[in-house]
Amino acid sequence: MREKTGNLVKLKYDFPTEAVLEVSIKGKWYRTTSKDFRSFDGPRRYIKPIKQPGIGESMFDVPMETINYTGPVYMHDTNSEVDTANEEKIVTSPYWEQGCANSNKRGI
Repeated sequence: MREKTGNLVKLKYDFPTEAVLEVSIKGKWYRTTSKDFRSFDGPRRYIKPIKQPGIGESMFDVPMETINYTGPVYMHDTNSEVDTANEEKIVTSPYWEQGCANSNKRGI
């Protein structure tokens, strides 16, 4: 039903969305959604299992690997790549920021 909100383009995900996605803000790592991960201008990493646990194996003993992600940064909710400035924030368009400011004025 996203077509009703004007979002007609399928977003590109150049990383495993099933992994644990994290972004670093001021040296501390935080979990995030895949939509925010792809638009974050700063250090990003994902954590995924090396192998899936077999039948009867404990899921707590599964070896994990952490991979620093250096892929493209996209403007939030678009497939437009942007240059990185390592500002440790989500890259949005000026129209989106203006819309948020207007909504805050109206108390929405």
